[in-house]
Amino acid sequence: MNEGRASSLAPALAQLAALAVEGTVTNAAARSGTSQPTLSRAIAAWERDLGFPIVTRSGRRVALSEQGRVLAAAAADALDTIDDALRQVRGESARPTLTVGFLRSLGPTVAGELITSFLRGRPDVVVVHREGSSAELADALAEGRMDITITAPRPPERLGWMPLGRQALVLVVPAGHWAAGREDVALADVRGEAFLALDRRFDARRRADALCASAGFAARIVLEADNLLTVRDYVAAGMGIAVLPADATPSARTKSVLIRSDDASRSFGLAWDPHRLPDDGRDLIRHAETVSAKYPGWADVLG
Repeated sequence: MNEGRASSLAPALAQLAALAVEGTVTNAAARSGTSQPTLSRAIAAWERDLGFPIVTRSGRRVALSEQGRVLAAAAADALDTIDDALRQVRGESARPTLTVGFLRSLGPTVAGELITSFLRGRPDVVVVHREGSSAELADALAEGRMDITITAPRPPERLGWMPLGRQALVLVVPAGHWAAGREDVALADVRGEAFLALDRRFDARRRADALCASAGFAARIVLEADNLLTVRDYVAAGMGIAVLPADATPSARTKSVLIRSDDASRSFGLAWDPHRLPDDGRDLIRHAETVSAKYPGWADVLG
């Protein structure tokens, strides 16, 4: 246990927050100072008491549900507040805080893996997570509300940039759709179907529109949303299909199918304002460079 830390005062919050940065219950249990069976029972109890799923499971991998993401973020904030209070009581200086923004589709894999491995070597840093569209992340950098972002496309030249990887754009269909069993599909083959989409603030939406135009049609959009998981949920409900950035969120109700086009992917990377970047942000960039040199392609999300 982390005696003398907020986790010893609020173990349930520590367990919930650990799920946000670890891919298995076993690792989350170790991070929060408990056992895997204890954490598994705790998750089941939370879900039973609250009436909604905290996590989704695929084999041994665990991903937070949409509701779980909200609760885990609140748990992390609460732990930080308690830790700050403990430091104040002891007369200690505040821990450095680094605000990192990222595209939602890059959260479970790229942001989670990069930040988790960074914090293992820098446990003194508090990382604040912020999700947003590419436009929202760019505005936040410009206004100094974020220190560094994981985003696409490449921002204006005045901002720093480090490429991290490539992300596929895939066709997301209901599990019973005729394309669900295909390895790939040409968008022209689904031109007559109803489409669901992210709103136009998102780089992924603009790229999806361009892919459809290259296939010779304008998609018939029947619903727009500002949340990737919301669009996927409507696809699962059979309301239509969608061109979305690939992610690692497991789903038994939808299938992601590769799009037969050389343009069905985008590059993404770290962006920052060189005039505002704190030293801990520079450390995160150096850590990303080290990881990329040691594990080429680690950040690619290719379907």
